[in-house]
Amino acid sequence: MRTSRSLAETRKHAESEVHVETPVMSSALKMLLDSTLASFSRVVQQDTGAEVLRDLLDTVLQVGRFVAALGLGMIQTYVDVRYRQAKATHRQCSCGKAMEWHTDTEWRHGTQFGDVRVKDAYAYCRPCRESARPLHGWLGTGVERRSLALEEKVVDLASDESCAKAVAKLQRMLPGAEVGRTSALRLLHEHGANGLEFVAEKLAGAIAHAATTGQGGGAIELEVEYDGGMIPVATLEPIVTPEGQEPELTKVRRLPKRRKVCRWEEAKLGLVQVPGEVVGRLYTVRPTADLEPAFEDLFALACMKGWTEQTQVRGLADGARHIRPRMAEAFHAGPFRFILDRPHAKEHLFEAGAELEKLGGEPKDVWAAAAMDKLETGNAIQVISDLRRAAQHARNDVLRLAADYFERNQDAVAYQEYRDQGWSTASSEVESGHRSVIQVRVKLPGTWWHPDNVKNILALRMIKANGWWDEYWAHQRKRWRDRAHDFRSTMPRTRLAHAA
Repeated sequence: MRTSRSLAETRKHAESEVHVETPVMSSALKMLLDSTLASFSRVVQQDTGAEVLRDLLDTVLQVGRFVAALGLGMIQTYVDVRYRQAKATHRQCSCGKAMEWHTDTEWRHGTQFGDVRVKDAYAYCRPCRESARPLHGWLGTGVERRSLALEEKVVDLASDESCAKAVAKLQRMLPGAEVGRTSALRLLHEHGANGLEFVAEKLAGAIAHAATTGQGGGAIELEVEYDGGMIPVATLEPIVTPEGQEPELTKVRRLPKRRKVCRWEEAKLGLVQVPGEVVGRLYTVRPTADLEPAFEDLFALACMKGWTEQTQVRGLADGARHIRPRMAEAFHAGPFRFILDRPHAKEHLFEAGAELEKLGGEPKDVWAAAAMDKLETGNAIQVISDLRRAAQHARNDVLRLAADYFERNQDAVAYQEYRDQGWSTASSEVESGHRSVIQVRVKLPGTWWHPDNVKNILALRMIKANGWWDEYWAHQRKRWRDRAHDFRSTMPRTRLAHAA
């Protein structure tokens, strides 16, 4: 059985998990900085005629260029010195013999200051056929096309706007950085996949923590909203050719040409909030294929907001058959009340009113308004009875479905009572969340997504919407350092001959 936890404990746990690193400058670099500033001070003092630095604007621009050139030069110097240090080692094979230096290769590494060229030494033992690249142990990485810092900037931009606009903006912000549109898209999906793992771990941790804490002291009440929206997807499908006719081939790879087939699929958006909350809402964003995990997400997010078994949870959504039972199951361990989204109820009443008007009844607006008044005051039974009787008499499926719809939700439409309690009656926050969380990036004009990649961009949008962006990149830096440790620990035995 799920147990509860306090809101204070939840926040304390969340803060302990979030470790946003503050860069710490080493004492050696601090001395270098002090020396550079002292030298710059002498330049300014000697520039009495303002010929080197004309004014503040000119100084800002020149210092910016200096910092970029200095940064690129320092990183290039770092890899060059590490290369010489790697070459200055005697590589010892597991057989006990010294490895021979075989060849050097070179690869580019992109940084926010520009690309550096990394010389990579390769050692080889002929009898054992064992090889090593000692530089990788010094750098803590293998061949890496871009630094994680540059990837962060690219993904930050590309998760908010098209990749073409993102790389153009990156060029304006960091003139030395070289990233193409397809590279930005590839990084977007790579970090989207990493983001999925990050979110899964974070949500699982929230539920596990909730199961080990005491009851009481948590959120008094929470609102949970859920809704679906359409997003554009596309796949490349084979072009059907008449029997006996050869398919048309592409010019370069000589593969059969394919055509893009576009369609719309649903993306699911849910949120958890303290009633009346303006900031601090937590969202789950899932493709329609991940229906079940979406409701597990809602419960995990509620745990982060201080859910306990005493928390009054109200779920607001439309009356789709799959939503209410799953939402109730997610929060079965505590008091839960479902409220049918009022705008959806009103929409169904107008559709039913239109059918009744066709059958000779009163105008749809008049009937729908009267029916809504009955729902407002808790008299849903009469509305259902009227719809059921008219559906049977006219054998009208629209009216029958409307009757079924309100019968399933007859205990969730007493809107006047809810307002008297100060409760929400519409899932307006999640409706607007479709625009601010999903559509602002996923539904850009001319943008289509492969169905397999939709989950990646949605994961990044969820991370941003929930304020987990810095935490995600701190997590990525930790993974990088763990991998760097593995690089060093698995290197063959090394005896340093001399320092470069």
